[in-house]
Amino acid sequence: MMGVVSQGPVYYDLFEEFADLATKGMCPVGVPDERGHQDGWGLACFQNGALKVHVRDAGSAKDASKYYGTAWKIAKLNIERAPGESLIVLGHLRRASVPGMVAQKFAHPFCAERNGVTWAFQHNGSLVNDPGEPETVDSQVLFRILLEHLDAGDHKAVAKATSAARSEALAKYGGFSSLNFMLSDGRALHAYRDFQTNGQYYTLYIDHFGEMVVVCSEPILAMKEEPMARGILQTIGPDLQVERSTIS
Repeated sequence: MMGVVSQGPVYYDLFEEFADLATKGMCPVGVPDERGHQDGWGLACFQNGALKVHVRDAGSAKDASKYYGTAWKIAKLNIERAPGESLIVLGHLRRASVPGMVAQKFAHPFCAERNGVTWAFQHNGSLVNDPGEPETVDSQVLFRILLEHLDAGDHKAVAKATSAARSEALAKYGGFSSLNFMLSDGRALHAYRDFQTNGQYYTLYIDHFGEMVVVCSEPILAMKEEPMARGILQTIGPDLQVERSTIS
């Protein structure tokens, strides 16, 4: 997963380096890694709070001209942007928890509207118990739970919804491998890291590059190699300031 909040350009090079993780990125410990993260990809971009780009597909981003064309489209938004506006970008490279569940409709990020606000969500991990919804993957279930508990878009409201979703995942679905997710309404980027297994795999990193903040499952662009703390929701606003809350 990758998330970016930028007051300046979102360079095309960033998307190229992210796509390399489809074949070079870490895979779960103890699992054969030949499949990599090549079961799907997606990109979403908010410009000044409005969703401008949302493209997803099955297959590997590394080999997809559609991925690179979408990345170029996002990079070009900088030319049209007025000073002071921000871009929020989400990117996801999918490794399906169940190999048979590979299709465009299961590629992240997912988008949905709640109370007139469009939200984008991406996740890495799975629930312990099968939700029993054949046409829905675990990440979509978690997204729905989060939205059901969201009553606003600020950091405090998202922290409250995250806590409720975590509790429901434990009580109703027997827990989770990881709840690592990124969520955005175009005004801020919310990133959360939590796991019950394979903590060395379910990582998130965050770094400030002056005019942009990048969050990614693995370090790219020479990011600091210190993972985010477990159980902390971090919200990056358009001013690139970060709010943090402990989730319990």
